[in-house]
Amino acid sequence: MKEVPKISVDGLAPNSYHLSHWKGNQTPSPLKADTATEIVFRYQDHPERKDFFPQVGIVTNTHFDTDGLLSAWTFLNAKRAESMAERFIAAAEASDFSSFVSEEGVQIHLLIEGLCRSQESPLAEIISAYSGPREAAYYKGLLPLVPDLFRKKDQYRQFWQTPFEDILASMALFEKGLIGLEEYDEEGLSVVINDCRPAPQAIDHHCQGDLILIVEDKEKAEGGFAYELEYRYYAWADTVSRPPIKIRSMKPLAEMLNRIEGSTPGRWMCEGYLGKHLTSALKYTDEGGARLLSPLHPNEVIRMVLSHLKTSESDEN
Repeated sequence: MKEVPKISVDGLAPNSYHLSHWKGNQTPSPLKADTATEIVFRYQDHPERKDFFPQVGIVTNTHFDTDGLLSAWTFLNAKRAESMAERFIAAAEASDFSSFVSEEGVQIHLLIEGLCRSQESPLAEIISAYSGPREAAYYKGLLPLVPDLFRKKDQYRQFWQTPFEDILASMALFEKGLIGLEEYDEEGLSVVINDCRPAPQAIDHHCQGDLILIVEDKEKAEGGFAYELEYRYYAWADTVSRPPIKIRSMKPLAEMLNRIEGSTPGRWMCEGYLGKHLTSALKYTDEGGARLLSPLHPNEVIRMVLSHLKTSESDEN
């Protein structure tokens, strides 16, 4: 199958023509957009789409997520998808960038995740019985249901309501000023301090920096602080409407923090730990990716992060 020509939506499958937003893609310039779903809509709407690449009968993806599902369905059902463009794209952005473009978009993304993971899902039997890769089973089960996910969303409420309410609660805490938020515009850093990690959609909505330092304050309860430094959640993608984000080496910062940290159970790591996300920059953790607590005070960590960002920026200039 690797040698058979195909259309790769979202990911970058071998020997494929790209309708993808992953970095390194060869998607034709007139079709580029922030999500694969929007790219496929642009492809289907383009009057000269047959000139971009030969007509190919296989559509594939390298992974499963909401953007991959909706872009594949849109490619296969162009006419039926036309009226759904804005709603599909909002769900795709909720999936790939933790964006809150619309309530429905976030709910659909959560619903798709819930249908894949819950043992109470009507797809659970199909997924468990499938002999191939688990993610292929997700496509097999969900592709026929895509229109119903939108039409019958409230009938599936049990799969999305609780995580959606958690997101709204995080949003409310930010809006009431109950989550600490400091913006360092010159360095492009947002610092979020709370007793637990806020929902990523709330972080994306309220933070302005290209980098976000998330501090979980567990000093009174557990005697330390959990730290994670992340790029904005679209930083991994080749985007058009969202401005590019400069990726910096965090290795010197990790080394400095580890020298100060001394002989504690964890390490400041920018590579080499399990569960590292596409937008992860630095975390206090162990190789297993566990949440560990550092004794370093946030004021000291923030000072060192800001100093590193200033230094790395001047080095690149």
